[in-house]
Amino acid sequence: MMNAGTPGNAEPYLHFVVGGEHYAAPAAHVAGVVPEAQLEPLLGAPPHVRGVLVQEGQAVPVVDLSHLLGQALRTVRTRPTVVVAQVHCCGEPLRLGLAVDGVGAPLQLSARDVVPAPSFGAAMPVDFLVGMGRHGEGLVLLMDVARVLSEPQLHKALMLVSPAGPKAHGN
Repeated sequence: MMNAGTPGNAEPYLHFVVGGEHYAAPAAHVAGVVPEAQLEPLLGAPPHVRGVLVQEGQAVPVVDLSHLLGQALRTVRTRPTVVVAQVHCCGEPLRLGLAVDGVGAPLQLSARDVVPAPSFGAAMPVDFLVGMGRHGEGLVLLMDVARVLSEPQLHKALMLVSPAGPKAHGN
C-alpha cells in the first residue's frame, strides 16, 4: 500500500498525464522516464500491452495506461513517453513501462495532502489508483505502480518479451 509519509514529511512523486488527467506515482518506484520511446510490437499481446522497450539490454514490456483507464478510443501517440517503474513478479524485481502522454514537474506530497481514492464503479477496475493528492488548485490521482497489472497479467506480459520469464528481467 502506498504511504504519503507522516504529517509534515513530504515525499517526492513523479507527475504524469494520460488523456488530459493528472496522475502521480512515488518517485521511489520509478526507474526512469523515456521520452518519445521507440516501442517494438509484440505478437499475441493483449490490448493493454503496447509493445516492448529495450533499455540497458533488457526487454521492458510497456503497458498502455490509457487503455487500462478506459480511454482506448482516444488517439494514441506513435512514440509515447514511457515511465519505467520498478515492480515485482514471482518474487523477482523487474521493470515495467507505462505509456503516458507526458511528464510534469515532480510533486512533494505529505499525508495531509492525500485523500482516499474515489469509487469509480464496477465498469472501471482501477485498484491501482490508491488516493488523490492536492496539486496546486486541483487534484492528482495517485497510482500504485506495483498494482497496475495483476501478477498473472504481468507474468504473461513478461513471457511475451522473453520465454525465460521474470528472472531474465531482474535488475
